[in-house]
Amino acid sequence: ALTGEALRKGKQSSGAMPLRVTIHWDEASEEDRNLQLSMKLPKKWWGGPVSKVTDFFVEYYNGKFKDNPLDGKKIHAENAGGRKFHADDVVEVAFTHKEHIYLKDGAPPRNEQKEREELESDPTRLTCQNYGCQFRFREEDNHTKACWHHRKGPVFWNGYKYWACCEDRKAYDWNDFMKVPGCVCGPHSTEKPKGAELVSPTIIAARQAEAEAQQRQAAPKLNDIKRYTEKSIKEEASKPKPKPKTKENLPQGCGRCVHMECKKLFSFKENHNKACKYHRGRAIFHDGAKWWSCCSEHRKSYDWDDFMKIPKC
Repeated sequence: ALTGEALRKGKQSSGAMPLRVTIHWDEASEEDRNLQLSMKLPKKWWGGPVSKVTDFFVEYYNGKFKDNPLDGKKIHAENAGGRKFHADDVVEVAFTHKEHIYLKDGAPPRNEQKEREELESDPTRLTCQNYGCQFRFREEDNHTKACWHHRKGPVFWNGYKYWACCEDRKAYDWNDFMKVPGCVCGPHSTEKPKGAELVSPTIIAARQAEAEAQQRQAAPKLNDIKRYTEKSIKEEASKPKPKPKTKENLPQGCGRCVHMECKKLFSFKENHNKACKYHRGRAIFHDGAKWWSCCSEHRKSYDWDDFMKIPKC
């Protein structure tokens, strides 16, 4: 899609292509007070807002029908297909040559994208730190019922995302997780909630490994190879010895299938080429999803039981 700037440059380089529109007002209670105005838009309007064109029409209309004036703030512009224009849309991007524009009752629609950009760049706004909020607010607008949020923090477990206070509202997708409605109401706050952080065992293990790495880095270095060897032998001796694996006693003439999703006990005599259904690929676990490398990725599953029920290939 071409940006407004690209469209403006294209029109300017194409040899002063005119921009003519026909504006209609068909909402009057009396038919003779409806108005249709064809006009060639001046070049200086092209890069301006649509409201410039609608305001001109309103001024022209009110001059013609002084006893029944229009309120420019209570009407909006639409094209023949019913698409509503924002008041701050750029004229040459919104309108096309010889297009018919219809003015309708009702204020112009909100430009939510522009509002979000202005909201993010407004230095007077603060960011709420309540769980599940993150709304940018002004302190003077804050009150006791301004913020719906969660009492407890997020939990990420086995692909699931949910709030500890609302365990029955689990989600896999991040956007769905952030749309879970808050369960308590109160004022916005710039202070991060206090209390234990709820994280998955994976994150706990990663943080523990990071702490151990920092301890090793902070420990005094051993430059003497003999001292280093003695230290390693002592550390190894202090570790508990692993329990020896007990060999399974299988019946005579029987074995256990090594395929990951089978593991069944079988008789060598009764074994044949179609005795075992299994996946020839390997299991893949990524971002909470589970699937087999030999099967289509479209057969992903998030639940372990559903994953194990995927038909063998």
